[in-house]
Amino acid sequence: MRLDRLSAIDRCLRHMTTAISTAKLYSIEHKQVKNLCRKAHSCLQEAMGGESDLSVMRVDEQLAMDEHPLERSMYVDRFARLIKKKGIGHIKFVHNVSDEELYALISSLTSSEKVSHSSENVRLGQVEVRHRAHSGSNSGGQPARSAASGSAEQEGAGGGEFVEQALGRNLELESNQILEDISSEELARVMEVYEAVQNNRRLHVVGLSEIVGGFIDVFAGYSDPLLTLVPLRNMDEYTFTHSLNVCLLNLAQATALGVEGQMLHDIGLSAMLHDVGKLFIPEEILNKPGKLDEKEWLLMQEHPVRGAEYLLDNPGVPRMAVINAYEHHLRFDLRGYPHVKDDWQQNLCSQITTISDIYDSLRTKRPYREPIARDIVLENIEELMGSQLHPLLAENFLRLMKKVAKEGDGGSES
Repeated sequence: MRLDRLSAIDRCLRHMTTAISTAKLYSIEHKQVKNLCRKAHSCLQEAMGGESDLSVMRVDEQLAMDEHPLERSMYVDRFARLIKKKGIGHIKFVHNVSDEELYALISSLTSSEKVSHSSENVRLGQVEVRHRAHSGSNSGGQPARSAASGSAEQEGAGGGEFVEQALGRNLELESNQILEDISSEELARVMEVYEAVQNNRRLHVVGLSEIVGGFIDVFAGYSDPLLTLVPLRNMDEYTFTHSLNVCLLNLAQATALGVEGQMLHDIGLSAMLHDVGKLFIPEEILNKPGKLDEKEWLLMQEHPVRGAEYLLDNPGVPRMAVINAYEHHLRFDLRGYPHVKDDWQQNLCSQITTISDIYDSLRTKRPYREPIARDIVLENIEELMGSQLHPLLAENFLRLMKKVAKEGDGGSES
């Protein structure tokens, strides 16, 4: 099978999985869900490559397209878990499948109902695989077989054995593709974080590490890495989360300072997790349109400590991320929160995050105000040098952002 078809179905499943996460986080009617559905449909048509149909089969939590195993990723694995939960083992897409039918499938996978129904061009079924014993027969003396059965008709799985190992692929993602889907990826991961915290489960950081690694790959291809942010700032605000923007800004700052390797990765990952403590703060406080009262402000100030405690209790989270969650509101002069001793030595990552955090917070629309113009935000950052912000790091950030303003969009505000 051609690698471009496997790549296309991988992108299709990524868009569908993210659409499901978006629907759960907001609603099935959210326009980003429909936008992702259209992208998934386009990728599906590409994956079909002129064939009359295409089959995706699940064996436990691994997927294959027309018997060719799909490379494992957080999106492929999540989609496999979603259809497993629904009791689906086999999906057959017929060539004239519409994006409305994909939307109906996404809606079905989002709902709490156990049963999902087939449509004319999206046919769902069960798959049962009996592995062949070494002797060439199974325990009952019958040949090993693979069968798929639908609720209304029998759908053949296509025969052949399911290969255990994934195909060796070296598919490079174009930087513009990663930039296009960057918000969707983060949205899916935010959903994972919410689910983990709300269900008192541990946070698995593997998926976040994959995202940060993808960002770093994009940055490595640019002589001026912060210029990769220009397309992002021009897109709809709702497609971005604060943690995503802080991650990208952190990576840009650190790259400009010459940081690389594992430390660069940990700085990006730490940014993705810096505000996890806000998941423990009541939503009515986080979204309050007016000024917080004294009691509410005290609760808000707890989020760095609660975030650090949560991350500390999760294996696989870098120590830097725990420190960063705790320190990102300390300020350079240590007059922020939580309260620390006068001789406290703040981590470099935390000081970088403080700059990114202030910039994105001011540039983003909040419940109580409109976004502040970029030039004014940069002026504010300059005024905070030496008090809230490390002067040399702030100078580095200002130099980068002014270069973006000059080279990225002709100096106009975004």
